[in-house]
Amino acid sequence: MTQDVQCQSWEQRPGLKPKVKQETMTGRYNCGSSRTAYLVESFTLNSKDRLVSRKGLGRRPDPAFKKGIAQKQHLRLIAKGIGRKVRDIDLQTLTHHFDNYVKVVNILLDRIYSNPNRAQHLGEKLSEYRGRAYTFLRKEKDLCYEHNNEFKELIFERLHRNALEQTGRMVLADYSRRNLFNSALELLDESSSDTLLLLRRKWIPSALIRRVRDSCEVVKNNGSGYHYAMGILRQLRLAIDRHILDTLDIKIGWRGRQRKKVALLLKNTSNDYQRVTGILTSLTRDWKKNGYPFTTPQLRSYSLDFSASTENSTGQGYWFTLDSERENEVLLHLKLPPGIEGKDHEQSPYKNKTLTFRFLDWLPRAATDDGRKAEIAEQNGDTHRAEQLQFRAAKFEDMHQQLMNTIQFQHIAHKLSRLKQRKRSNPEEVIRLESMAKQFRESRRSAPPRILLRDGRVTLQIPFLSPNREVISQVLSEKEYTTRAGVDRGLRAPVAISVEKDGSFEDLLITVSHLVEKRERLRKYAYRLISIVTRKKNNWDRKRPGLSYPGHVLKKDRHISALWRKVRRLDREVARIVASKTVWFCEEHEVKKVFFEDLRSFQAHAGSKDLSYNLSSNLWGKIIDTVRYMRESLGHSKYSVWTVNPRYTSQTCHVCGERGKRVEDETSTTERKGGEYFYCDKCDVHFHADVNAARNIIHVHDNMSSAVAGRTA
Repeated sequence: MTQDVQCQSWEQRPGLKPKVKQETMTGRYNCGSSRTAYLVESFTLNSKDRLVSRKGLGRRPDPAFKKGIAQKQHLRLIAKGIGRKVRDIDLQTLTHHFDNYVKVVNILLDRIYSNPNRAQHLGEKLSEYRGRAYTFLRKEKDLCYEHNNEFKELIFERLHRNALEQTGRMVLADYSRRNLFNSALELLDESSSDTLLLLRRKWIPSALIRRVRDSCEVVKNNGSGYHYAMGILRQLRLAIDRHILDTLDIKIGWRGRQRKKVALLLKNTSNDYQRVTGILTSLTRDWKKNGYPFTTPQLRSYSLDFSASTENSTGQGYWFTLDSERENEVLLHLKLPPGIEGKDHEQSPYKNKTLTFRFLDWLPRAATDDGRKAEIAEQNGDTHRAEQLQFRAAKFEDMHQQLMNTIQFQHIAHKLSRLKQRKRSNPEEVIRLESMAKQFRESRRSAPPRILLRDGRVTLQIPFLSPNREVISQVLSEKEYTTRAGVDRGLRAPVAISVEKDGSFEDLLITVSHLVEKRERLRKYAYRLISIVTRKKNNWDRKRPGLSYPGHVLKKDRHISALWRKVRRLDREVARIVASKTVWFCEEHEVKKVFFEDLRSFQAHAGSKDLSYNLSSNLWGKIIDTVRYMRESLGHSKYSVWTVNPRYTSQTCHVCGERGKRVEDETSTTERKGGEYFYCDKCDVHFHADVNAARNIIHVHDNMSSAVAGRTA
């Protein structure tokens, strides 16, 4: 989990001593969970009879395909075995399973929100409660499992824990959101100038965001409160804009034009100014008096999180077994709730209430491949690359061992519980199993899994603890991390990174142009297909209303979904490559802290076409999260990745602090917007514009006097 925290408002809980000395800095740092930072790895689930596709298997057509009928039949069987991952019957059964889970969560939410005072009371108690949400909510009689037959008909008891945990998280999030909304309405009702300022400007004023955050006690000391308040003001502005346009009977569908039209109506020279301000005043007063029309939160995501399954017993709803016939393949047995028919499996403790999948444990293969590549890199004299690959191999091996320890602990604990239930059990065997169970419990180090269902694909996510100090010290030499790095989002290269060391700078431009170009082609092609399909659907609805769309239209819909899946895969690949190069460049130069520019509220100027999309949403958040993830896996503190205000860092010379200008090349002194180089008139020197900005970002957080105009101290 990623949490953004402002250091001025960060407070320790009463009675706890801070583990890390905090610095005063107007910025945000990215940190992991307050409990433990887990590294999550994904595994594709397949039907139990499917031949799992390994490296190279089924990727290329056999050149002997046309030689004979027997070979054709053989290849058809192979294609059938490795083609579809999940059978329709398994997918249908799992969908029913998720339907029951989602239904229970929504029933719990409806019961809580049937009384607004109760929802407010539970949200307040959950915000103060220290512990898992289900331990608090199951004390409510109409929410617990024992007194409600409706829950017993849909799910089993341990799955009800997960439903309560999910419900508690949603109630707490909605409680914070409603309090922020009410605080914002109070503030806007008291000051009409703030309301006009919010609606007239393109950007939401930062001073207004801070005032809304500080007026809400729920998020006042929460580091993410600033961004929560900014999101609430955006939603509130959207609701006000649409109400004004609907009242004036102005039909505008595009959000950008809605915003522009309302801003024009609120100008003092506008003919409708008095009428619009009257509508605005009555609306805010009505919301303040009668409350904002909130909706009851509902669960719509098909994901099943076993985080409330704290015990490794059969009742928790999932069970792992190793396949004895296929190497590195694991069977996952899911316990099905009442009303859903499953199949008996000899290795499952759930008998005929079992839905079985298999997945390939790719961690050993990845560790072996990286070990082999590390040997080749070492032979070629690339010691830094060899060290990187050796660590990655050790990390994958450690994760594989964590998974094996979890599986063995499950089976030993189950065997021990059955042995204790016997009247005549062997005491020596009980002592031996207890000792083994204690050993594996201490060494398992992996958390309960999560199952995702998306577009007919089933994914298993398993959280692992980061490699411990012993694993890291075996591969990485001891270093003293003292330097700092600044990372800038460039116009031409995704990332420019600069490290300051002993008064000099080490710079690196990271480019993945081939992947970005492929991503742009797929995205534009998907938009063209969407336009074609929308036109065909409109024609069909006009001529044959109420009838389902023909097969060729539905086929294009599936094609569009496949294109967006490819785009998301490229997003992850770009983020992984850029983050990996950034992290290991920092490791090579012994970087203690990495500073990124905060671009979450960035919007490019109008008419910038692809640049607007690339800068505003080109994976910047994914890159920062992946860098944090990788640095934690290397043993760094979760406080080692920061985001800072990038104001004027691209317009200021990092040497003298004077404002400079963008120019076309290293020899030009004529200003050009968006130029590749930066020129300082005072120093009479040229720098790469992105590198200059990265060097400035290093010093944004300094409290002392600085030449950088973008400092936020």
